[in-house]
Amino acid sequence: MRIYLADLAHTYSVDDRSLPIPLGIGYIKAYALENLGDSVSIELFKHPDRLMKTINREPPDIIGFANYGWNEKLNKSVGAHVRSLAPNALIVAGGPNIDSDPNNRGIFLKEHNYIDYLIIDGGEQPFTEIVKWWKNNQNKHSKNCNLPDNLVFLENGFLQETDERPLKKIIDDIPSPYLAGYLDDFLASGMIPLFETNRGCPFKCTFCAWGSASKDLVRRMSLDQALAEIEYVGKRSNARNWIICDANFGILKRDVELAKAIRAVRNKTGTPEKCHIWLAKNATERNLEIGEIFGDMTVPVMAVQSLENEVLKNIKRDNISLDTYADYQQKFHSIGSRTYSDLIVPLPGETLHSHLAALRELMSLGVDIIQNHNMRLLAGAETNDPKTRKKFNFKTRCRLIHGDAGIYHDGNGHELRVFEFEESLRQTSTINEDELFYLRKIHFLVDLCWNIEVYKPLLKLAMAYGVNPVDILIKVLESSTENKNSISSEFWRKLDEYSQQEWFDDEKAIEHYFSKEDNFRNLISQEFEKLNIKFSIMLLRDVKTVFDKHFKDSIKILNLIPNDILNAVSEYTFAQFPSLNNDTSKITINLPENYFDIKIDPANINPMSRSMKRFCFIESNKRTELRNLLNNAKQKTLSKILNTQGISLRDLRLELS
Repeated sequence: MRIYLADLAHTYSVDDRSLPIPLGIGYIKAYALENLGDSVSIELFKHPDRLMKTINREPPDIIGFANYGWNEKLNKSVGAHVRSLAPNALIVAGGPNIDSDPNNRGIFLKEHNYIDYLIIDGGEQPFTEIVKWWKNNQNKHSKNCNLPDNLVFLENGFLQETDERPLKKIIDDIPSPYLAGYLDDFLASGMIPLFETNRGCPFKCTFCAWGSASKDLVRRMSLDQALAEIEYVGKRSNARNWIICDANFGILKRDVELAKAIRAVRNKTGTPEKCHIWLAKNATERNLEIGEIFGDMTVPVMAVQSLENEVLKNIKRDNISLDTYADYQQKFHSIGSRTYSDLIVPLPGETLHSHLAALRELMSLGVDIIQNHNMRLLAGAETNDPKTRKKFNFKTRCRLIHGDAGIYHDGNGHELRVFEFEESLRQTSTINEDELFYLRKIHFLVDLCWNIEVYKPLLKLAMAYGVNPVDILIKVLESSTENKNSISSEFWRKLDEYSQQEWFDDEKAIEHYFSKEDNFRNLISQEFEKLNIKFSIMLLRDVKTVFDKHFKDSIKILNLIPNDILNAVSEYTFAQFPSLNNDTSKITINLPENYFDIKIDPANINPMSRSMKRFCFIESNKRTELRNLLNNAKQKTLSKILNTQGISLRDLRLELS
């Protein structure tokens, strides 16, 4: 029996180095072959073109699709075409992007009518059982009799489901697809290795489906197997970035051992350069130990999502106290780690005021990277439930998922045009869309000036004199839009225009817009890149010197900082990120000779030396690489390349020689 398993990705605008390895279907293959042996052959697919061409050549008996938020429309388009190519095949689907609400499941199956059965929860056992069932029942009239557990399907237009099997706390019966060699081709192609050492999440955050999908359990997999996988992949992959898929890395004592194993691979081979992890939600000394082990390989994530008590109650989340949070910030900084936090807007009950207050608090605590996310409604999350939508007066709109679009061919003259989009929250009972558009500009400044660090030395200087960086950013936004005919005002007008245009009222509106030839061509030509990246590059290229002046003037007008200190810090700040229009690999500036010895303390100001010294800033290898990437990024999804390769616009900074 021939089986094809597909974890499809949009491959049109990225190469394999930006694609994650299909670990999930790898597990399904490993479990099935261990239990079914030579009675089946199973092939794994990541590329839509390759799947369709192979089906044209050799139709399978069974096809399985892994369904995620970033490939739902791709699966729908490819799946419908595959059904026409293999009309008698059994087609099943599973994955995390399946809602728990029965009505939504029925809608999903009607939209994806190529699917015979949906597998709920972990797919390894149900898939193997449905293969056995299909072998015994495919020629019988009683199609839906004696089905395995954990299946959902439509029968005569009505939703049906089989019994639900209990989840085991210890997963000890799923072999490793890495160690069996089933993922070797994907490793050799340069794809990003994924590792899963436990499944599930003990928390119940309403905006996330991780906990609800696992029944609030953390189900651990074999430690010995995980350690062997790390060693195996380390010998076969030169990928710059690895990803640990655990929801709370560090929640188990053994995670320290896993971190040490990954670090040992880096020390021995030089890769991975980065390892992305989601640290356990409640900070512990173990998180600190893991951060110290990884060092520059990772930025410890200590997400808060909101700091407003009423909001946290609404989303069923408990954050650690701010005192404890501040303590761990200092501890991570003491070991040389940068720190990272998330905020989501608009969460139920969040206001413009409370969100800005959270931004101020995180900056005052010295969090190095503060990512602001739009509130996306996810399948299976409580916030996606109709009752929650009504309770908090949710109003939503749709926008593109950047980089997830393309044109795909089946090798027989058939072409598929596909793009992905998300449904996100644009208004609640406590915040409106105009306020969100205002925050869009503030978030842009947070990302550019604080996270990427283009103006961070100046923001930290202001903070040392008692002015929160958020208030400087607000002042810069105000001052740079005062003159409606200015270059900076035109910059903000464009950003606001693009911000407005990226949102569509509903699915029909966004699908209609991109059904037009010109609009779709612009889409696959990457005219719809992520706005933070698009406009960060635009500012650094076209209006950097203009914004340099706005920043310095916005701080100077406060009359808090001595001119010699402000001038020196401004000179240093502006030199680090020269305009991209200047083909500059080296900049020399004059600074007070004691510049790097001065500790900024308003209560005890040390004067800047009158003696000046020349300091030289030079281009690093990373800056050279990134500039080349920016110059050759036509029809490539820059945001996805940067994200998956561990590259940041921060790498455009010149280094002090």
